[in-house]
Formats: sequence, C-alpha cells, structure tokens
Amino acid sequence: MPRTVDRLPNDDRTNGWSALLAARQPRPSLQAQLDVDWLIVGAGYAGLAAARQLATQQPGAAIAVVEAGVVGENASGRNSGFAIDLPHSSSPSDAAVEQGRHVIRVNRFAVDALDRLVAEHGIACDWNRCGRYHVAVTDAVAAESLKSYAHNLDAWGEPYEYLERGALRQRLGTDYYAAAVYTPGTHLLNPAALVRGLADSLPPQVQLFENSPVVEADLHGDSPSVRTAQGRIRAGKLILAVNAFSQSFGVYRERQVPVLLFASLTRPLTDAQLASLGSDDTWGVTPAHGVAGSTLRLTQDRRLMIRQGFEYSPSLRTNDARRAKAKAMNLDLLRRRFPQLGAIELEHFWMGWLAVSQNHAPAFGRIAHNAYAASCCNGSGIVRHTAAGMLIADLALGRQNPLIDDFLVEGTANYIPPRPVRDIGVGLTLAWDMWRGRAEQ
Repeated sequence: MPRTVDRLPNDDRTNGWSALLAARQPRPSLQAQLDVDWLIVGAGYAGLAAARQLATQQPGAAIAVVEAGVVGENASGRNSGFAIDLPHSSSPSDAAVEQGRHVIRVNRFAVDALDRLVAEHGIACDWNRCGRYHVAVTDAVAAESLKSYAHNLDAWGEPYEYLERGALRQRLGTDYYAAAVYTPGTHLLNPAALVRGLADSLPPQVQLFENSPVVEADLHGDSPSVRTAQGRIRAGKLILAVNAFSQSFGVYRERQVPVLLFASLTRPLTDAQLASLGSDDTWGVTPAHGVAGSTLRLTQDRRLMIRQGFEYSPSLRTNDARRAKAKAMNLDLLRRRFPQLGAIELEHFWMGWLAVSQNHAPAFGRIAHNAYAASCCNGSGIVRHTAAGMLIADLALGRQNPLIDDFLVEGTANYIPPRPVRDIGVGLTLAWDMWRGRAEQ
C-alpha cells in the first residue's frame, strides 16, 4: 500500500560549506515514468556509496538515485567535515575495546575508499589527513573521558599524544582546554565539496535526479516504487538512505532520534589574527562531552568553524528565533576560546540534522521483501554512512561481506517508546546531559 511521505527536508539554504564553492548546475529533476533495476532514495554519503557499489558489482544494471534537494545542500554537506577513523568510545571495559576493533576496521575501510575516490576523480574538497584533537574543557572530564579513551587507544595499539593545557596553547592558540588526546588518522575536508564530487563522478549507468522530493512511496510490493511531483520510478530493489527523514517513510520510527545542530564559519582571519594562534596551520577539535561540547576547526582557508547545540528535534523543523540564539551562542563560544582575535565575525551560519539511537547502533537492514535501509549515523556521518552505503548494497546483492558483521557489532538501533513518551524521555535526558556538561561548552 503506497504511503504518503509526510515530512520533507526544510533546510535553511545558508550552508556555509557550499557557499565557499563555485556554482554547480544540479542534475535535472525526475519528470518521467521509469523502470530500473535499483532505486536509491537520498544522495548523501550512504546513497551515493550504495549507487557506486551497485554499479561496480552489476555494471549492466540500471540504477536511479532521487534526491529531495540539491547535492551538497543536504545533511551530508552540512556536517563539520571530519572523516574519523577511530571510535568515539571512552569506556575502558573489555567489551568496548573489542567492539572498537570492529569499528576501526569499518571506519578505515570507508576512509580508504574515500581516499581513493578523491584521488581518482580529483575531487577538490580540501581532503587533508591532519588528525584531530579530542578535547576536554575541565579537569574532571579529562580525567573521566580522555584517560579512558587513552586506555582504549593503548589496547588497540593506536598512536596518540596526551596533551595538557600548555601544549594545546602552543598548537591551537587557546588555553581554554584542560587536555586533549591527539590521534593522527582523521581527515578534515569541506563536506559539501566532497559530496558534490562523489555525485558528479558517479558511473554513467547511474541516473541522478535532484530537486525530486518523494511524495509517495510503496516499499512493500514486489517492485517497490516512489512518486515525485512530476515522475515515478519502479524498481527491482530499493535502498532508502535518508537518515533522520526515514521516519517520514514509516521506517525506523521507533529506532532513532532526530537531533538538530547549528554551525558557523567566520570570515578569513587576518595575518595578525592567524599569527596569534598556535603552530598548527589547520586543525580539528571534537568534544569529549558529545552533547554539551563544541566541535571546532581551523580550515585551510583560515576560517574558524564551530558546531554546537545538540537539540532534540522530532518535527525536523526550527524557527528564526532559535537560529538567532544559536548563532549568538556560536560567536560567544568562539570569543571565549580566542579572546586575542578581537572582533571576529561570522560570515556563514547554518543548521543540519543527524540521527542517533539509544544504544548508538545503526538502523540498517532489510525492511521489506525488496527494500533495504541504512540510517542513523550517530554523529559520524561521512565515514559511517559511506560504509553503510557500500555494505547495504552488498547485503541487497546477497554478497557475503564480513564487514557487515563488524558494522553491526553493537547490533541495530534498539526500540524507543513512541511519542509523546519519547519526547518526555529524550527531552529530560538531553536536558540533564546539557546541565551536567555545561562547563564543557
């Protein structure tokens, strides 16, 4: 039975990453009735990776990808631009250490795939393996989280440096942080440029339709299909790769929580401002307290980026007043960290959604006879969703791939109560986490 898709993306059209890029001509929207072997809904990291994997394994197959908006303006182009090879886990337990080994295999599989594609297709996205600083603002969180993370890195045999306030001041130009764990394997990048490049280098057998929001979907028939305002596609098999918006398709509604975050980019720093920072000419910072903390970067074009505001967003909507408050908070947090910069200005401000699960596991698998879905990136979208797209394609093809078991080492996203009970529980949990971590902002 066809289902009306009741909620479509409503992005604020101010994505700073894409604003830095040259204009790109989107692919035409769907305006026909098509029959294909494979249909993929969503042209983010997961959807594009699935399309490429299917084309590699079945060179003669007809493959279509439909995207509600414009590639690079969706959630994939709005994240902080970290391709992280390691888990975020800070639990020192033997189980967490063993799970981490599986996560590392999957993450590096995805990073290696992206590394090859960036080189092969000459994707200009500031792809730079410069590592990341996983930071704590307070001594308490450093002792609780960073020490545990260092314990895990020791167990995995991974290289790292444990840095305290003085060393961070020399490298980053701020004494705001009590400590950090630096690991060298993370790539930093412009996410909008990467996802554009991945879309524009798809194999020729893949048809990409942009500005084609799905308004009706039938995922359960022998030939799953979708309808847009001006077209329809029927497929042999379908892969749904729309992350938080999968709930609009009736998929994983009680398995994932949509979260809204806000980000900003400053104007390029002056020579004097840049000279007042540390020795690293580009860097990335992730927070040890993932809910209250802030993600920061110094980009290759001398801008500071900040992302903050982990907020439950069941409606996948926000308003101008909330945006204004978040933008002011971004600027205030930057000024706290870098008072020596004086009157810094925000040139770009935007928002984006991600999906998390209660048990930090993905929503991944077969959802109907000929339909599959990959969702719930849990805040590591570039790497985890690249892997998810390749692996969901293998699952749909019936290919045996041991990395699927690695990807699902934590299981699949577990059940959470429906609304309004969920709203109360998630709201209280996040409010408590924000209050406890308020010193980590």
